[in-house]
Amino acid sequence: MKHTLLIKVALCATILLTSTGANASNKDFKKLAKIDGVEHVHIGKFLLSLAAKNGESVNFGDNINIGDKSGNILKKIDAIDVYTSEEKKTVDQLSQHVRSILDGNGWEPLINATDEDGEKVKIYQNQKGKHTTVIIFAEEDGEASLVVIDGKLDMAQLMEQMSKEN
Repeated sequence: MKHTLLIKVALCATILLTSTGANASNKDFKKLAKIDGVEHVHIGKFLLSLAAKNGESVNFGDNINIGDKSGNILKKIDAIDVYTSEEKKTVDQLSQHVRSILDGNGWEPLINATDEDGEKVKIYQNQKGKHTTVIIFAEEDGEASLVVIDGKLDMAQLMEQMSKEN
């Protein structure tokens, strides 16, 4: 899938804007994996903890990189799910299902952007108690990616780590 600078900016903005909070029900998202033509990757707490312990990050393609050398960001994430499709018909179904999940149910839009190449990126969060679920949905040229990040994210800690990396 062709990714642009918009996805990088959107992911950075999500990390910076995500506050302490939320865990939306992921059962709605898990249904997406059953759509023919949708590929699903689940990264659980154990692998995230292992990556954090080793000071590694989790990468999706060339543009999405979650984590830092201290491992503090990954320690706060319980799971990451990635759903992708490169088939036009399936992308339409995936997009329709994502829109139905996001309508209501406490989802707060953070970013809704379209670039000059037609790539659309939507970032939403849902907060319940101390858990946050953040989704990043990107569509472009008949391809789509959905990243669902679930965990206990601390804004002050994220800001501190971001300032150390610069």
